[in-house]
Amino acid sequence: MTSDPGQPSARCAEDLAESGYWLVAGLEWPGGSGIAEAAFAVAPEMIPRDHLGHDAYQVLGCSDLYADKHGTRVVFFSDLTCMFATTGQSWVALGVDWQAALRELKEDPYPAMFLTVNERAHLVICDSAAGHVQADQDSGIDRAGYEREVVRQAVTDKLTADWRGYINGLVKAGRISPVG
Repeated sequence: MTSDPGQPSARCAEDLAESGYWLVAGLEWPGGSGIAEAAFAVAPEMIPRDHLGHDAYQVLGCSDLYADKHGTRVVFFSDLTCMFATTGQSWVALGVDWQAALRELKEDPYPAMFLTVNERAHLVICDSAAGHVQADQDSGIDRAGYEREVVRQAVTDKLTADWRGYINGLVKAGRISPVG
């Protein structure tokens, strides 16, 4: 069996559709209640770092380190902001324009999936409060941390289910092509 050299091999396309982890950031809530397309996800390993601006490069580098350290498939941008806050740091102190970084990741031609979430999930995705610990006085359970992990798992499940089809659609449309 021979393959057309202009077309990606099935194995390469399959590799492209797999993501080690996603960086998820909240968008502005459009108002009202219910659900809205108010978050987006990128797969940092699919973004060539040599084409990024300084700010986006730094955000993805921090995201890579966070994902490796915490073994998570979904890193909320607010996780990174919280991590800095707990150490007395900030994006500004590090010389990173986080808004420019997120704008570049969302608007430049990198695969990004927009997520429809409810208002509560949106609040959790965007919450960068240091520590995320609010233990219930009666039970001692960290309800905020628990809720955050429930939202993280729901986002992980959704991206795991939908990312492959999204990327395969981009490959078939010729918008991206695997290398290899």
